Amino acid sequence: MPYFKLIKIDATDSTNSLLKQRYLANSCSDGEVLWTSIQRQGRGQKNTVWLSDPGKNLAFSIYKEFNTAEVQNPFLLSCLVSLGVQAALESLMIPQLCVKWPNDILSGEKKICGVLIENMFKGSLLHASIVGIGLNVNQENFKNLPRAASMLQISGTTYDLEDVLATCLDHIRQKLELINLPEEQIIKLYEASLYRIGKPSTFESDGRLFTGIIRGVSLQGLLKVELEDSQMALYDLKTIQLKN
Repeated sequence: MPYFKLIKIDATDSTNSLLKQRYLANSCSDGEVLWTSIQRQGRGQKNTVWLSDPGKNLAFSIYKEFNTAEVQNPFLLSCLVSLGVQAALESLMIPQLCVKWPNDILSGEKKICGVLIENMFKGSLLHASIVGIGLNVNQENFKNLPRAASMLQISGTTYDLEDVLATCLDHIRQKLELINLPEEQIIKLYEASLYRIGKPSTFESDGRLFTGIIRGVSLQGLLKVELEDSQMALYDLKTIQLKN
């Protein structure tokens, strides 16, 4: 994998959207990273909006190309990126880190980082991915978002954004070097950090609340939930929500 090539943007609506525009214009190169401390319309899973105080947090997107021999299961990329961010935050002494399926990073019960990956295919083959990461760094409050937190709130330390970015990219690079490991091995690494695995939890699906136990994920990234009748069910992100 090449070294990352950083491009700083003073402000943008979305680093992912801007990088995708560059991709569609054939202007991207492998390892390119767009980053900003002012993102006005960041997006998360299910088109949720990521609100960020200007100049307080990090938003960056990585463009990664693949050859046909590297990876054909996009979920493995999601696993490794999530684990890379987790490792970076651990090195910065953020405590009680875990990955909430599929790729939110929590400290305790608080969301500190979100990841949004957009995959581009040529035919049926994965050609490239845009990995968008929004990290709460120095924000001091999150109005109407009781489950969000920043590195500053958790640690009491104010961080240099460029230093945090460099740390994240270094650990993501290290994890991406594992992309050719057997799929099952990458899944096991991911499951070892999975939030609430093995614990009774409340879920919502089709407007119905039920209790189940997260047992892991499938190779395709579906959540494995053991139901009350001991049956195992698989869910994708559109069909289930973890409520606690």
